[in-house]
Amino acid sequence: MKTKSYLSASIAVLVLAMSGCASTGYEKAGHTTASIEKTAREIHKGNGQIDAVLFALSSMVNNPEADIKPQFAKFDTALGKLESLSEDVNKQNAAMQAQGADYFRNWDAELAKIQNEDIRSRSAERKSAVAARFDKVRVSYAKTKATFQPFLSDLKDIRTSLATDLTVAGVASIKSTANKAQSNVTPLRESMSELEADFKALGVSLSASSK
Repeated sequence: MKTKSYLSASIAVLVLAMSGCASTGYEKAGHTTASIEKTAREIHKGNGQIDAVLFALSSMVNNPEADIKPQFAKFDTALGKLESLSEDVNKQNAAMQAQGADYFRNWDAELAKIQNEDIRSRSAERKSAVAARFDKVRVSYAKTKATFQPFLSDLKDIRTSLATDLTVAGVASIKSTANKAQSNVTPLRESMSELEADFKALGVSLSASSK
C-alpha cells in the first residue's frame, strides 16, 4: 500500500509539472495580451483627452473671461490628466516589450523541444508573424511619441508661462503657440489612432479567445 501511494503521488507530481511547462507559453501570452489591451485603451483615452485640453485652451485664449483663473484651472486639470495618461502608456509599453521579449525567449525554447519538423516549421512561421506585429507596434509607438512629445512640451510651456503671468496680456502672449497646437494636432491624432489599431491587432494575434 505504501509503495502504491508513493507511486501515485509521484505520478501526480509529474503530471502537474508537465502541465505547468505546457501552460507557460499561453500564460505568458495572456499576461502580454492584458498589457497590450490596457495600453490600447489608454491610447484611446489619450486621444479624447487631447480634445479636452485643446477645448479648454481655445476657450481661454479666444474667449477669455473677466476672471481667467477658472479657465486656466480647467486647462491645467485637463493637461494634468493627459500627462498622467502619457506616463501610463509609456510604462505599459515598456512592460509589454519586456513581457514580449520573455514570451519570445520561451517560444524559442519550446521550439527546440519539438521533434516533428512540420510542426516546428509552422510554429516558427507563426512566431515570425507575431514578432513582425510586435515590431510594427514598436515602430508605430516611436513615431507617435516623436510627434506627441513636442506637442505636450508646448502645452506645458503654455501652462508654465500662464502660471507666472495669468493676465490678459499673458494669455495674448501665448496665443500663437496655442493656435499652432490646434492646427498641428491632426497628424498626432492620426498617429495615435494608427498606434491604437496596431496594439489591438497585436492583442488579437496573441489572444487565446475566439472573440
